[in-house]
Amino acid sequence: MQRHKALFARDAAGVEHGARDRLDEPLWPSGPNARKLAELCVLTTLACERASRAQARGEDAAARREGDASSSTSPFDGAPGAALLEKVRRLSGVGIRNRAPSSSSSSRDADAADPVAALRELGLLALFPHMDGLARAGTKHQQHRARKSPGWDYFEHVAKMQQLVAVADGLKKRARHPANAKYVAHQIALLYQCVNAVRGELKPFKTTIEARFESVKQETETRPRLSEASAAWTERVAGDVAAAARAFPPQATEKLRACVVAAGGG
Repeated sequence: MQRHKALFARDAAGVEHGARDRLDEPLWPSGPNARKLAELCVLTTLACERASRAQARGEDAAARREGDASSSTSPFDGAPGAALLEKVRRLSGVGIRNRAPSSSSSSRDADAADPVAALRELGLLALFPHMDGLARAGTKHQQHRARKSPGWDYFEHVAKMQQLVAVADGLKKRARHPANAKYVAHQIALLYQCVNAVRGELKPFKTTIEARFESVKQETETRPRLSEASAAWTERVAGDVAAAARAFPPQATEKLRACVVAAGGG
């Protein structure tokens, strides 16, 4: 049977020939596109934080005084804000209603609130509270106060957890390599810093590292390689730290909870 390029877009080597494979996507998408909305929330929150910093420095006000039409950095301002509102409305699955020129301000407010309610229902508004600015999208020169975003807590803490595991795995793997001996003390110090950044149930490892760090450091300064006892200790501590982090203990991963709740639909 002859293969049709539009249907069979990939050959045996996995090389694409034009049409993109979208067999896992519905023909008629319905409901909110949570992945795209989350991406949009991240980008919009970044823009809001940039606007907040610019406004705090007075840059935006100074530019407006000089007649710079592009001075407003809020993603919710003017035409870009209105376009953002409609994009969120579309991705949320909220029906777009054409507004007659005579429509009342109350009906406009109700329309604008729909996407905010959709984000709240998905748990995204709790993660990215700046998105409540959608209720006023299309106005001029919105002000953004500094505010805490649980979504940033998630990204920052995941980065700390990832660095901790990467450092611990690398230290365990290279603890006995003679060529790595002179770097072991620096790597243990870095592991200590990573444990201190994550804290929670991993905090007791600080005491464990402190108890032997100086002796291992002295070895690296006077010997070409670690002693068997020090190498075994280094491997054990690094392995224990990595295993503890991968177990996602509740106190050490508390800042991930908001995203986990949102991902589970509440």
